Amino acid sequence: MKQLSALFLLLFISSSCFSLSTGGVDFSIRFHEKRIYYLGDKAHPVNIETVITNNSTETYRFKMANNRVFNLDFEVTTPTNIMLNHSKEFTIAKHSNQPILFREISLEPGEKYGIVISLADYVEIEKPGLYTVRALFHPELDLGGKALSTRGKRLISNSLTLNIRPAVVFPEERALIEAETGMLLTRKSLPPDEVVAYTLKARQKSQWEKFFLYLDLESLYVKKPERATRFKRLSEENRITALERFKNELKQERVDRDILIIPSSFKIVHTSYNPFEATVLVTARFDYRDYTEVKRYTYTLLRKDKVWIITDYSITNLGTE
Repeated sequence: MKQLSALFLLLFISSSCFSLSTGGVDFSIRFHEKRIYYLGDKAHPVNIETVITNNSTETYRFKMANNRVFNLDFEVTTPTNIMLNHSKEFTIAKHSNQPILFREISLEPGEKYGIVISLADYVEIEKPGLYTVRALFHPELDLGGKALSTRGKRLISNSLTLNIRPAVVFPEERALIEAETGMLLTRKSLPPDEVVAYTLKARQKSQWEKFFLYLDLESLYVKKPERATRFKRLSEENRITALERFKNELKQERVDRDILIIPSSFKIVHTSYNPFEATVLVTARFDYRDYTEVKRYTYTLLRKDKVWIITDYSITNLGTE
């Protein structure tokens, strides 16, 4: 396969009738990173990976322009099927009076050609919301609709659903996102002791969403008899509201403060479990001005959908140092 000296454009994967006309040449797109996207977040743009795959039995050739706008375009639409406008950069580049330089690329059977591009270079997204994204690839260049041959028909990719959230003003607004990776927080199949350590470390750093990630709020809520009695009488909708209020009260440290005290240090001293239930013992130290308080926490975890969740805890005072 002939290589381009610079990162130019896309690839194409056929869809519907276009796949028939190209005889097994596919054009596909996917998000380069799985993350939450925010309006106007230049530090984390919407990058899309485009790939052309030659699944045919013959060599596939296409022209690749130095300026990728002559090969590639994007259609981004709202749920009501309103298409967004092109970016200013795209419009200027597409209609500027300049020579169109290109190279011919050859893909042998089984070969792929791909590149990662920024969607902001093609489309202007001015409002948060849910969008549908698909790419168009012109193997013979887009010269104002004048295709040079039948194989110059544009190729249409698969569609992606893009969720753009409102712009972030304060760092705490990103509480639902992993600070280290920028990925949406998801529960992982960690061993029970690692789940407890993860939760305690999150509390030490005041990372609330990480702290709540492996906590079974309902089990902790009904831990107290008076709340359990109330909870049983509530409708499903009111139960959800009650748990959300409980979560907010925990953040404000207005309830169940014994699980919220931030340890200066902690150590996992023992872990025991079977396929369904686990117990993790932790020695935690709390430094004060003149002394250090030592407590033993016993965490109970249940395994739900292959993930260990903290459902209960108890505390034993071990004295001071």
